[in-house]
Amino acid sequence: MRAIINNIRRILFDDGRDDRDFTEQEQRLQEVLAHLHAATNSVRKGAELLADLIKARN
Repeated sequence: MRAIINNIRRILFDDGRDDRDFTEQEQRLQEVLAHLHAATNSVRKGAELLADLIKARN
């Protein structure tokens, strides 16, 4: 019961004083996501090239 009251108190009276700033992490995650997209595209192009080579060989 005490936990429920504490959660309600936290919801009603939260003024953001203890909030963390995740801006730096978000920027790093966006950079990693861009690298993952580039790597995925590279793998896709390589797979398509390999498939074309296999088709041409047969």
